[in-house]
Amino acid sequence: MVSKPKRGGRAAARKNLGGHPPLPDEDRHGKAAAAEKNLGGRPPLPDEDRHGKRVYVLTTLSEYRELQRAVAHVGMPMSTWIRFVVLERARALAAEKEAAQERGE
Repeated sequence: MVSKPKRGGRAAARKNLGGHPPLPDEDRHGKAAAAEKNLGGRPPLPDEDRHGKRVYVLTTLSEYRELQRAVAHVGMPMSTWIRFVVLERARALAAEKEAAQERGE
């Protein structure tokens, strides 16, 4: 009994049956090879924009609910709002201290 050769599959791809031999810039399926490997997803942020440190803040239930009410009016995530408000206050305090030093207090 004579068996028919199989079509397709890995063996056919390896042997490149039924087509032109792959060109140097093509893979075994005839698709153009990518110049760079696509990692997918969002590209990484520059170092100065990257958030990498965590600050944990413990609150009581009533404090947490108060924060939730404040954030609901702003329309941003709580952690973003807290970071914004705390940094704003820290910068204001630093400016006040610097102004006091210039006045000689």
